[in-house]
Amino acid sequence: MSSMFGLVVLTIFLLIVLALQGGDMAALWSPHAALMVIGGTFTATLMSFPAGMVLRFPRLFWEAVRPPKLELPVIVATLVKLADKLRAAGIGGIQKDIQGLDDPFLKRGMQYIAEGFDSQEIQDLLEAEMLAIRGRHRTNISVFESLGGFAPTMGILGTVVSMISVLGNLERPDQLGPEIATAMVATLYGVGSANLIFLPIATKLRKLSEEELRIRWVMVEVVLALQAGAHPRLIRERLKVSLPPSTRKMIQDLKGRRRRAAPAEEAEVAVPQYEEG
Repeated sequence: MSSMFGLVVLTIFLLIVLALQGGDMAALWSPHAALMVIGGTFTATLMSFPAGMVLRFPRLFWEAVRPPKLELPVIVATLVKLADKLRAAGIGGIQKDIQGLDDPFLKRGMQYIAEGFDSQEIQDLLEAEMLAIRGRHRTNISVFESLGGFAPTMGILGTVVSMISVLGNLERPDQLGPEIATAMVATLYGVGSANLIFLPIATKLRKLSEEELRIRWVMVEVVLALQAGAHPRLIRERLKVSLPPSTRKMIQDLKGRRRRAAPAEEAEVAVPQYEEG
């Protein structure tokens, strides 16, 4: 949501700047400049990447502006729950929990445990998948970086083309100023789209990729610990070491709630026994 909020703030900021300068919104609209910048930028990018990668632009843009698919508190709570239930009921007792996992990566890791894979096999399989995820992410980021690199050049090219037309027709000097201003719109489109859309989206995708891979590596560590039969307390400590302070507090709160729930259950059982005596 932060990216969507940023787009709203950007739009408001541009409108305020234009109003302070006393400009006209119509002066910022030029179909010829838009066609040159957008068409030229995407054409150059299509020449640099397979068409399928470039055509994923709308989906990748949505990936950048929507909330992350992996939420760290949810993943941590799921891992703690799996560790406790596996310790209590064994692998056969959590089959339904494994099938109900939303994240395919974590689900596969748990299925590897259920199918009897050893730790090295599980680590190799999950790390290979992480490498594939990293490769896809880097390709997606490169597409936006290329868009951000081509856009300013296309904007300048559009301005140059317009200026050639303006300077070739100097019989009307009174219209020279507005025509030059219109020619500069292409440069505005190119530089603006690169630095306000394409490159920020590439940076956001890079940050999302880093965070997703960090979370998935935590999943790998916990899956390997579960396969080795580690105690749930050890798994909590591993999570506390590798995750931010806010998440560490959440794990501690989960542990505290379990401790408070246990005496409550004992009290419910003790009261009837006392009355019967």
